[in-house]
Amino acid sequence: MPRDLRYLTPALLLLASACKDEDPAPADETTYWQHVAPIFFDRCVGCHTEGGIAPFRLDNYEDASTWASSSAAAVAARTMPPWLLTSDGSCGEFRGSMALSQEQIDTIAAWADADAPEGEPRTDLKPAEPPRLESGLDLVTPEFVPQAEGGPLAAFDEYRCFLLEPGLDRDRFITGYEVTPGNPQLVHHALAMPVDLDAESWRGDGSTNREVIEALDGDSPDRDGWPCFSAAGEGVSVTQQPVTWAPGMGFVDYPAGTGVRLRDTDVVVVQLHYNLHDGPGSTASDSTQVRLRLADEVEREGVFLMVDHFLDTLFYGEPAELPPGQAAAKYESETHIGDWLLAEVGAESLELHGIFPHMHERGRKWRVTMSDDAGEQCLGDVQRWDFAWQMYYFFTDPPRITSKSHLKISCEFDTSADKEPITPGWGTQNEMCLAGLFVVPPK
Repeated sequence: MPRDLRYLTPALLLLASACKDEDPAPADETTYWQHVAPIFFDRCVGCHTEGGIAPFRLDNYEDASTWASSSAAAVAARTMPPWLLTSDGSCGEFRGSMALSQEQIDTIAAWADADAPEGEPRTDLKPAEPPRLESGLDLVTPEFVPQAEGGPLAAFDEYRCFLLEPGLDRDRFITGYEVTPGNPQLVHHALAMPVDLDAESWRGDGSTNREVIEALDGDSPDRDGWPCFSAAGEGVSVTQQPVTWAPGMGFVDYPAGTGVRLRDTDVVVVQLHYNLHDGPGSTASDSTQVRLRLADEVEREGVFLMVDHFLDTLFYGEPAELPPGQAAAKYESETHIGDWLLAEVGAESLELHGIFPHMHERGRKWRVTMSDDAGEQCLGDVQRWDFAWQMYYFFTDPPRITSKSHLKISCEFDTSADKEPITPGWGTQNEMCLAGLFVVPPK
């Protein structure tokens, strides 16, 4: 299940196979078909199947038993299934959690420890079907052959952005979405962002988004799109990120009665993270569809905000830095979020419906809390950051933001391999400490 399987050597795999008990498993023993397969089919097979994004299958006994120890280690570490937020009730409750329960983790561990017995084969198990969006505005990326960017951060990956025209004649509201990769083996995650081409870019030189995108696109004129390790590309100003997708998500339905404005003058930039199983030289292609459910009006207009005070230091005074050579370099910030946010939105209070963690490759841990006169509450906690698995998390019981609310963001980074201080920025050589927030006026 983990993407990086270097610690599991071929010799160990052969040894595990050689030592496997060929006799039928006792009736009281944990087996693949009776105990583990139902978990895998419900939470893992969406990726770990023939043609899926995962590098091996878990939907049959032969493959699953080969990877039993690796699977047990991955779920015990909670790196798989890809649900980054702590989900034990200590820090927020979220709908649609893909995290396994401790009982499920213990079941997989017991099976692996018992030498992965097969049990009685069965044919009644089906992969969990994600919800579907039957119709909407379809934005489709061009047929594209990704190329591995190379280097330590993208040895088998490419991050590519594409500009798509919605063709709206009036403002509409996004109330949900579904992303469908044309080649599920290639597409690791997707983002879609409204972009105002005439707005000032984040480069600080007076350039517009249009000029920045044209320059980025011009660096590879023989290929569609442009490189974009972060959001819509280095320097492109993005105020909202209403679509975040990872494999297995299906249709994402915003809270009832809410929506995000898509202006008739906006374009949509789609970022695709391609992961090339075959490595450099692969000729596989993809064309991905982003389907938006649009409404003419909504009861409550929500806003996706991106709060990153580490990044903000680029524009105010001396930029902050992360010290090099540290396994746990920290950056923390606190802001009276209720003060400026309520004034900007024009509301007396807000509901926080969603949260989005974001750092780059050096990120290790991420935590956001909110406090007011009633005390402090934890909004989101990531103990094992993985840049490859990013998504929005929606609360089951949205916290309330008031005029007295303070937001604290804490990020931890591993800079042990660096010789120079790390500055904030959008590129691979920089870092971010961002909390995305989906806020909605109360009913």
